[in-house]
Amino acid sequence: PHSVGPFAAVYLNGGLTLDFDEWPEPLPLIHYCFRVSPADFDAILARIQAAGIPYRSQVHGPVDGQVDTAHGGRLVYWNVPDGHAWEMLTVSYARQG
Repeated sequence: PHSVGPFAAVYLNGGLTLDFDEWPEPLPLIHYCFRVSPADFDAILARIQAAGIPYRSQVHGPVDGQVDTAHGGRLVYWNVPDGHAWEMLTVSYARQG
């Protein structure tokens, strides 16, 4: 029904949305976001912490080791060694309202 920010949302079914963005330059670093259950969030975050992977509560914020709860669920961001950004959340802010 609608997109958030620069993304074009493709709603595949009641629980899966693919959000696309377009850049004029060669393949940029990509931001991957996955909605997971609260139990999966806890398990994944525990693995991130155990591996010593720095994570943050804001997409462009500093590494603060915090979980964001501003959208009615929980979300965190981290980068992998090749620079791509990952996000996991428990509530889709794109599907609210």
